[in-house]
Amino acid sequence: MDRIQKFLLKLDRDRRSIYIEIFQDIRVLNLEKYDVQALKGLKGLFRLRKGKIRIIFTKQNSTGFILNADFRGDIYKGI
Repeated sequence: MDRIQKFLLKLDRDRRSIYIEIFQDIRVLNLEKYDVQALKGLKGLFRLRKGKIRIIFTKQNSTGFILNADFRGDIYKGI
C-alpha cells in the first residue's frame, strides 16, 4: 500500500471523496480553483493546500503526478 492510499484511509468517507476529486484535478492539471505554490528550494515540486491537508506533486508534460499527501504538520518531514 502506498502513501496516498494510507492517507486516504485516515479520512472519513466524505473527505475521502473530496480528496479523490482533487487528485483527479491534479492529474489533469485543472488547478485554477486551488491554492497552489511552487516549493522553494525544490525545483519542479508544487504544493496544493486544502484546509489542513497538503498535497505535493510535480508536473510532467500535461500531467500531474502526486508524490505525497498528508496533514500540514507531517507532509514536509519526508522531503
